[in-house]
Amino acid sequence: MVRKMSKPFILFLGIFCLASTSVIAATEIKCKIKGLGIRNFKLEGFFVQEVFVRKNNKDWQLWCPTNEEQTFRMGNKEAFCQVAKYPHRGMLIWGDTVIDFKEPSWKMRYRYAKPGQEYVDSQPNGREVGTCQFWDN
Repeated sequence: MVRKMSKPFILFLGIFCLASTSVIAATEIKCKIKGLGIRNFKLEGFFVQEVFVRKNNKDWQLWCPTNEEQTFRMGNKEAFCQVAKYPHRGMLIWGDTVIDFKEPSWKMRYRYAKPGQEYVDSQPNGREVGTCQFWDN
């Protein structure tokens, strides 16, 4: 009786392990961003998800670590980085960067101002879009 019960259980356990491996495995995308070049992004984790970035062939670094200038949020395979008074291309910006790991994409929307200016002096409609695709190491 025990032997008959163990076969379905082992089969179920094997299928569950195979199915969960693809969920736990890191998702990697490669994005070509005008003016910045090619960036590789990696989504890791199961319960607590983190996003890492790699420029060229350097080491992986945490993308958007939370501090005074930026905040990281994660939702449904989309990573959000909100920045405030962040230096970017010789300007200060306030805005969002979104990386979608479900349908690979990279988008940035922001307000911008000259160095030394504040949010009230900033201009709207700063936009950048990257071309992304899934990437196998």
